[in-house]
Amino acid sequence: MDIAQLRDFISVVEAGSLSTAAGRLHVSQPALSQRMTQLESRLGAQLLVRGPRGVRPTPTGTALYRDAQQLVRQFDRLARDVADHRDNVHGPVAVGLPTTVAAPLAPALFDWVKHHYPGIHLQLFESMSGYIHELLLAGRLDLAAVFREDDAPRAGEVPLYSEELYLVGQPDPPPPSDDEVALSDLHAVPLVTPGANSHLRALIDRTFAAAGLRPAVVGDVESLGTMLRIAAGGQACTILPLSVVAGRGEVRGLGVRRIVDPGLRRHVAVRTTTETYEPREAVVAVRRGVVEVTERLAAQGQWPGIR
Repeated sequence: MDIAQLRDFISVVEAGSLSTAAGRLHVSQPALSQRMTQLESRLGAQLLVRGPRGVRPTPTGTALYRDAQQLVRQFDRLARDVADHRDNVHGPVAVGLPTTVAAPLAPALFDWVKHHYPGIHLQLFESMSGYIHELLLAGRLDLAAVFREDDAPRAGEVPLYSEELYLVGQPDPPPPSDDEVALSDLHAVPLVTPGANSHLRALIDRTFAAAGLRPAVVGDVESLGTMLRIAAGGQACTILPLSVVAGRGEVRGLGVRRIVDPGLRRHVAVRTTTETYEPREAVVAVRRGVVEVTERLAAQGQWPGIR
């Protein structure tokens, strides 16, 4: 039983007629009648007596009508209180998102903030991870998505998701599998990656070094779109998460293989500039929005490759 069913029931009792109540609720009479039958079935009691001149509540229905009015009033008061509190949360919140995070997250986060906290003025900064980290350290951001090599708890951070990395492009000669490629098979594959200040480049270098290898990086590219175009043109490959290439028309037919033995995995957290105290209320609200939106996009399959 939910609040909508109680509102429908109250309308039927006050109208004394299913057809009249249906008109007030802007639904069809059969649909409203079915709702009332479902409510009676769920409660295991007859609530309405139906007759040629309309409907009237049974004694049980009268008791429910009285209590339902109180519950609906309490619910409406609670909703108003929440709305008033929501409207009191205001001010600018600067959020930094690395490019691979911004593509799926930024539009959905903007809608979430606009709907839940219209008093918050969201400021979104999108760039490569190294620059986002610099802005956060300089105090120019309130929140930022940051990359980590593990999901260990850290002060000022809330874990968001983890994701595996993929080889994007067609090496020559091509690997035996269209789905996976061993790290050892990449030692001679020309790669374009972000510069040394990016987390992705540092992760690639460390993973290759741990396996006794050295990546064949032929160029530093600080543009996600450019890296993809180079890979699509066959000049070099790159290493990126699956979410970046999923759904992009310009990379159709481009090889996308999960790196294994060992795999490359990174973790993403949302970090505030403060570690020792809770940030202001608007920042906390947007941080909650980042978490909720990420969970929803993952559950709906709109952010492939993350866990």
